[in-house]
Amino acid sequence: MSAGAGWSQGYVTDVSYTNSFFRELSPAWLNHVAMSSGAHPRLLDEGFNHIDLGCGLGQSSNVLAASFPRGNFFGVDFNPAHIDTAQHLAKQLGIGNVRFIERAFEELLEVDLPDFDFITLHGIYSWIGDDTRKAVQRFVYKKLKPGGILYNSYNCLPGWTNDAPIRRLLMEFGQTHHGDSALRVEKAAKDAEEMAGLKLGYFRANPTAADQVGKLTKRATNYLAHEYLNASWTTFYSMDVADEMAAAKLTYLGSATLMDNHLELMLTDPAVAYCKKQPTERLRQMAQDFLVGQRFRRDVFVRGHPHLSRSETSRYLKNACFALPGTVEDFADKAKVPRGEISFDQKSAQAIKEALSKGSLSLEQIMETTGSKGSAQELERTLLLMTAVGKLVPVGSAFQPEAMPEKFERLTIVDSTNCKLAELGRQSIGRQYLVAPATGSGLAIDALDVVALALLEEGVPVPRLAAAVGEEMKRRGVRVNKDGAPITDEQEAQEKTNEIVGRFLSRTVPVLMRYGVVRAA
Repeated sequence: MSAGAGWSQGYVTDVSYTNSFFRELSPAWLNHVAMSSGAHPRLLDEGFNHIDLGCGLGQSSNVLAASFPRGNFFGVDFNPAHIDTAQHLAKQLGIGNVRFIERAFEELLEVDLPDFDFITLHGIYSWIGDDTRKAVQRFVYKKLKPGGILYNSYNCLPGWTNDAPIRRLLMEFGQTHHGDSALRVEKAAKDAEEMAGLKLGYFRANPTAADQVGKLTKRATNYLAHEYLNASWTTFYSMDVADEMAAAKLTYLGSATLMDNHLELMLTDPAVAYCKKQPTERLRQMAQDFLVGQRFRRDVFVRGHPHLSRSETSRYLKNACFALPGTVEDFADKAKVPRGEISFDQKSAQAIKEALSKGSLSLEQIMETTGSKGSAQELERTLLLMTAVGKLVPVGSAFQPEAMPEKFERLTIVDSTNCKLAELGRQSIGRQYLVAPATGSGLAIDALDVVALALLEEGVPVPRLAAAVGEEMKRRGVRVNKDGAPITDEQEAQEKTNEIVGRFLSRTVPVLMRYGVVRAA
């Protein structure tokens, strides 16, 4: 029996969960779902309360708290190792508006907590038992404010129908091996891969399941352990989750996977018409899940749905703010979606590109900046579609940075939290999430980019940056990769480093400036 088995209730606790940031938990992201679905957004310029149930190592809660200094953030997890890590990071970063609580969900109502504007559960609902889900429902019923927003993600049917037996394979194989959960699931995945390689029976009838097994051996083992080895593992039809949420007075709003809210991007015209003719929302969602083959849902619910009129929704959207997720050069008026390639209204797309190339703006500001007042409806539609496919991102507020000079010698990180995050990333030579106050979210930055950013902040001039990054990597004994393999030749390694740093300066730095992370001089 593993240590802590008495309190773990069958949940994996001997290895920590992956340390990730989930943008869908951002108040700005959830407000976008609310606004575009005919509900009131929550006010973010005043104090608001946000709690993440099952916060893991606390990356999302910490980054969001730093992004929204006026908000009060809470993270709950029953694993003390997770909470200790989350608290340690908050202290390192000097984040004062986040509180982490070590409690089981069944005990959470005993804690003195405020009522919440946002309650989030990412990757929790499918991995807890019936009694714990009921405890979550009680907590939501008692603590979510009227008009409050709930985010709940889970494994769903029918997409998991063919692959669900793989989980049982890993559970059974895992019990035959020794070591911690990460080691056991790694060996179990290889056992399953050997079985799948025989291409008989179940695997012959379900070739996608064989593909799924092959992918498992390439995933992080701590992720696999938490995904497959927990005692509770349940797949849901969306209508069953909606019924459970309805017990807490919640109504389904839409999906935090924004494209799922636009059937015309995912399905053929006859399939869209079939979904839309269903008489109830639960039947429409069921039809969509079956026709898409949905495996994972990110549902957003509201406590009391006002069903705003089209004009009221447009009024909110006029004040909603958007930003480009990447470089201006990557912006395109076309996108590939599940049903094929789509083209956006060129006039509206050009207006959006022109306005957002310098920073984040509201829809109304875009109209004023580009003189597009005559095409407000088409501009609104284009904004929503481009956001759905990831060409734009919903953000918390408008932000116009200083113009980027053609040449710069120095780069300064604006926020002290990001200075510390960059230094942490530099020490570990790993991917890091920076705080993007202009977006109300986190911004992923790759390993070598973190090193480059930290060195620039330290005072290394731009002309010497590539050499300094190379020296840093060499000092740490870390090699640059090419095609997935470490480069052993020093000259070739420095050439690759020069290429990466050049891309960082030309592509990443402008994005960091637009998001309010850095200032150039």
